[in-house]
Amino acid sequence: MNINFTKKSIRSADAKIMINRLNMALKDILGHDGTAHVSYGDFEDDKAFFLIGYDKEKPVCCAGLRRIDDETGEIKRVYADHNKDGLGAKLMEAMENRAAEAGYSHLVLECREGNGHAISFYRKHGYSTCKNYPPYEKEEDAVCLEKWI
Repeated sequence: MNINFTKKSIRSADAKIMINRLNMALKDILGHDGTAHVSYGDFEDDKAFFLIGYDKEKPVCCAGLRRIDDETGEIKRVYADHNKDGLGAKLMEAMENRAAEAGYSHLVLECREGNGHAISFYRKHGYSTCKNYPPYEKEEDAVCLEKWI
């Protein structure tokens, strides 16, 4: 599988397709769509971006990066159509490379305890548990992870 990653507007048609798939998947896993701490504006800052992976011309994965500060970006809205074939790993590699190109050296992300598959995936790819950062610092079921790149 040869995936082409492209920065797109979070408001693009392909982004909406991928976000809808993510929301449905999260509802199945957690009982909610995970949108409580997401704003489209998060991905429109100068150092922010939304990345979509394409297999041929079909969108198959996505993730966004929100600027926290000059060195730290938060990865959000991560979704891959396949849980095999290394698609998620390719997506994270592309996100980390683009984040480094944008000047970030530290990445953080948040999952819910109920999403053990995602937490295991991130740990497998070098992310380690960190102190819960805002707005998750008072949310007991939030699991925050970080990686220095």
